[in-house]
Amino acid sequence: MKLRVLFQTRPDYLKNIAGDTIQLLKTKEYLEKLGVEVEIDISAAPASIKDFDIVHLFNTTRVKETYKYFMNAKKQQKPVAVSTIYWDFSEYSKIPDSPGSLYKNWLGYQAMRRSVFQGADILLPNSRLEADLIRRQHGNTAPYHVVPNGVDPIFARGRPDDFYRQHGLKDFILCVGRINPRKNQLALARALKGSGLPLILAGPQNDVEYLRKCHREYPGLIALSHLEHHELPGLYAAAKVHVLPSWFETPGLASLEAGLSGCGIVTTDRGSALEYFGNLACYCNPGSAASIRSAVTKARSIPDQTRDALKKHIVKNFLWENAALETLSAYEKILSASPNFARKL
Repeated sequence: MKLRVLFQTRPDYLKNIAGDTIQLLKTKEYLEKLGVEVEIDISAAPASIKDFDIVHLFNTTRVKETYKYFMNAKKQQKPVAVSTIYWDFSEYSKIPDSPGSLYKNWLGYQAMRRSVFQGADILLPNSRLEADLIRRQHGNTAPYHVVPNGVDPIFARGRPDDFYRQHGLKDFILCVGRINPRKNQLALARALKGSGLPLILAGPQNDVEYLRKCHREYPGLIALSHLEHHELPGLYAAAKVHVLPSWFETPGLASLEAGLSGCGIVTTDRGSALEYFGNLACYCNPGSAASIRSAVTKARSIPDQTRDALKKHIVKNFLWENAALETLSAYEKILSASPNFARKL
């Protein structure tokens, strides 16, 4: 018999696609290649879960649904693994463009998060830095097993000519991600103002006023909102530098994709990016236009050998295959006492 795992996450994970969506879908895909049966359930009142060996929950940033799933799993005495996807919102909440109620709402659900963090059988943070933050803020939590974020090998095979033929652009500055204050594209636009560098923002545009502000700061920027997933490798390959000046990242899937595509990468110094990229990336303070501009200038001069070293580093450590293997190792830890565990693997 195969190991059977139930994935549960926010109900709109396919409508509002974000990093947690990709993490869930890719983890499912690569666990299934390892022989694990995975089903996804997003119903408000999940049916009986007695036929599953593990319940695996994703995302504690938006924790209300996660908490309901967690309580249901505990009620039915099922082991719970949690991909935490967690960081502190406090600094981000203080910037002028952040939603006014954001921090209050985030702080108001900390008790739910603490219940999940302390009551789960194992936590699966994306980095040791994330695990340390959770323990500092929530005390004596469940054991953890770091499962790094991943990237698809397809990003190593992008062809820049595909994008160049369609748009007539290459060697530009690129930022891939939802266009909103947390991703901090407005600061990037301000930082590059007057530089003459071509700037492309690629991602969902659900904050129209924020995008208008970006255009006012950098009138020549190009915003792409309707790229298909298969077009992204060519987009990255055509870029010179990818910049993710977010208020935090854990570590940012776009940075992994860009690095594997051969871009020089600039990433925020908030969050866990340093644990992933070490000295192979350039880092910026998201609150400083001068810092962002300096990091972009430095990244444009990154030698080919450093870009190649980054690609090899990502292939060795951060493909989705690696993430699936680490996830399976975490499952082994919490099910090792079960007499049926060995035969399921």
